[in-house]
Amino acid sequence: MKGADPVGLQIREAGARCLQDAGDRKERLRSLSRRLEELSAELERTGAVHPWPEALSALSPAPEEKILLCLLWSLEGPGGGSEEELRLFLEELGVAPLPYWTVLQGGRVRLSPVVSAWLDGRPPALPEGAELRFPRERRFRGSVELLRTGRKFLAYAEQEEGAAVLCVRGKKGSGRKTYIEQLFRAEGLAVLILEGAVLAGTKEELEDCMLCARLYAAAVCVCADETAGRRLLRRVSGCFRFCAAVLEDGCTPESDLDLDADTLIFDQKLSEPEPECRFRMAREVLGEATKLLPAGFSPERLVREREPAGVCLRRLERVRAELLCDCFHPENACRERASEVLCPLPADRTLEELKLPAFQYERLIRICRMAAVREEVLEQWGFGEKFSYGNGFSVLFYGAPGTGKTMAAQALAHELKKPLYRVDLSQLTSKYIGETQKNIGRIFDEAEGLDCILFFDEADAVFARRSEVSDAQDRYSNGETAYLLQRMEQYAGVSILATNLLQNFDDAFRRRISCMVHFPMPDAALRRELWEEIFPADTPVSPEVDASVLAESFELSGASIRSAAWHGALLARSEGCGVQMRHILSGIENEYSRQGKTFPGELFAQNGFKTGG
Repeated sequence: MKGADPVGLQIREAGARCLQDAGDRKERLRSLSRRLEELSAELERTGAVHPWPEALSALSPAPEEKILLCLLWSLEGPGGGSEEELRLFLEELGVAPLPYWTVLQGGRVRLSPVVSAWLDGRPPALPEGAELRFPRERRFRGSVELLRTGRKFLAYAEQEEGAAVLCVRGKKGSGRKTYIEQLFRAEGLAVLILEGAVLAGTKEELEDCMLCARLYAAAVCVCADETAGRRLLRRVSGCFRFCAAVLEDGCTPESDLDLDADTLIFDQKLSEPEPECRFRMAREVLGEATKLLPAGFSPERLVREREPAGVCLRRLERVRAELLCDCFHPENACRERASEVLCPLPADRTLEELKLPAFQYERLIRICRMAAVREEVLEQWGFGEKFSYGNGFSVLFYGAPGTGKTMAAQALAHELKKPLYRVDLSQLTSKYIGETQKNIGRIFDEAEGLDCILFFDEADAVFARRSEVSDAQDRYSNGETAYLLQRMEQYAGVSILATNLLQNFDDAFRRRISCMVHFPMPDAALRRELWEEIFPADTPVSPEVDASVLAESFELSGASIRSAAWHGALLARSEGCGVQMRHILSGIENEYSRQGKTFPGELFAQNGFKTGG
């Protein structure tokens, strides 16, 4: 802030003396005018920076108004003169109407509080809902290209006639104000923020804001997320040749703002940062504090969910402070939200762990590669611009129970470095008309924010074949299925569906699927691999356990083999010994019983093996 120097005191003293001295008023005014010229010349000669000449430059007062400015400023100081003398001088000067930088208080003329604060070197006295900011240089972690485009618009608007409005749209916390501050800081301007939901917008308040913008070389930015803010923007755009507006993401500037037809509108949208940008932000913000993260807790894990840049940065800065202060709490670090319909699944399996035929395995690898480059094809190769609808990437896994469909979904999420969320189908459907569609919409809206992979297990329950319409219930049911297919196509992420009953799927759904993978029952060779690798290294397994015999004798899925091994390990530990063949056979017998199949125990009894338990 500029403070009052000796020259400023002399200006106020000259005005006070004019109000206090006796004699001819015209002569006193001429004497005051000469003194002001002398002091202005002295400031110009010394090159001193002082609020008085800058106020004259910004307000552009006429000669008599310059005298009035000095008298009103002097009147506010100690012994500034009488109200009666000021009234007589006003008549002598013939200033009518009064300049906009004056106010009437109780019938008395006063200097605007904003101008008075400027001349005194104090912070501006602004109405509630108005804030003057002098942005410091900081990195705008959105897009350098956005700032470059904004500066081009400022240069273009400067050449055009009429009013212009820069509209910056985005979600709360996306950095809209930061973007505007950095844009105008590069132009050497301060920023006057007007909160539309708070500022009343009276004539006096708008005049104060206009004075502040002129005196402090500030660009005006109206926060117009709400209706009151949009009304304020319409009024402000008529007072300033150029202003900026902060708008909510869903607003359409041309129609929702209802500005004058001659007003030039430039629309910029701040999107949520992509994963690579978020990862870079995490590494840069954490810096040396990254070394203090717990083992297995990477910076990427902190920002794996999609969120506005400002929200993400504030959370990263909090995490950095906690790490450096040795009070980091991992459970509070991530932005994982509780949900009634989305349940997190650990994405901790790898493709190498899957036991599949070569054809299916290669197909899964191909799907991973395609999903990984999907965003590049949409953005860099122009597919997103040419085809704006139906760009979702969906995968259908179908096959018998226990063949590895869920594990494959976990492996796919692991390869893509995305969180995996399973849809709770019991919370999806509702008996009330319209509620199912709301639940569907809520699922995909939340998934967009989480930037996750959606997993529909037993998907045939919700993607069932549509029936012929015979009553109102059929019509609503078909509508729910159609809406689900539509939202899945629009989803910007990856969707994985698993089913045991492919024949139950709607034909329209199959057409919308990007890739389909069949998970067959493992053959004897794969079953042998599964049996050989099913037990952890720390499990004591008897040498008599023969993986080849187990693989050749029992047609089991991977899940059934795991269950049988788990059953056998529990049984062996309860007996205080290592895992023997009889323990595993007991587990297999249990699996056969669960599946309603007859266990061929006689065959193994003849070979000397007995089931345990």
